[in-house]
Amino acid sequence: MIKTSNLSYAYENGQEFTFPDIDLDPGDHLLVIGPSGVGKTTLLYLMAGLLAPLDGTISIAGTDLHSLALNTLNKFRGEHIGLIFQQYHFIKSLNVSDNLRLRQSFPKSANDKKRRLELAERLGLADHLHKKVTALSQGQQQRLSIALGLIHRPKIVFADEPTSNLDDLNCVKVIELLKEEAEICKSSLLIITHDMRVMSHFQNQVVL
Repeated sequence: MIKTSNLSYAYENGQEFTFPDIDLDPGDHLLVIGPSGVGKTTLLYLMAGLLAPLDGTISIAGTDLHSLALNTLNKFRGEHIGLIFQQYHFIKSLNVSDNLRLRQSFPKSANDKKRRLELAERLGLADHLHKKVTALSQGQQQRLSIALGLIHRPKIVFADEPTSNLDDLNCVKVIELLKEEAEICKSSLLIITHDMRVMSHFQNQVVL
């Protein structure tokens, strides 16, 4: 599903990272764990095609990301990759349902209301679909972020620190939720985190 080789990245300030190779089969999950400052988020952005590597290759479902022209890369990412960011990215002027519908429609023109309703029901958002996202609680916004990462049934889901601000009980709930939804979507799940509580939930791990 995702394969990286000899991957490295350098920032303009001279900070440089090199990363271990990753080879994740379709449907498998991976936890990438390490302390702050070791380049976890940089690695996620590289694998999602949001940054271009200094060296090395990244392929998803057999496609070399950085052999693609920018427009083609954006379309590929929109279709095949689900992103759950640590900082939420919503259209604040729209309600919950319209945020989900907008994500469904890129890069393909789609309006699958049944999918939106089913996902909202599983994530506890069914009673909040017509609310503006600014009216949601912190937990509801987090579940909406997960929904936006999964609504289009991506081949792989990248989650950046999804449990870092949660207590123990909600940490377990979010990890179980992510794994359950990935299973339903037949997606691979790759979580980047410094949260050691997550380690017991994943057999497949890379430590940075």
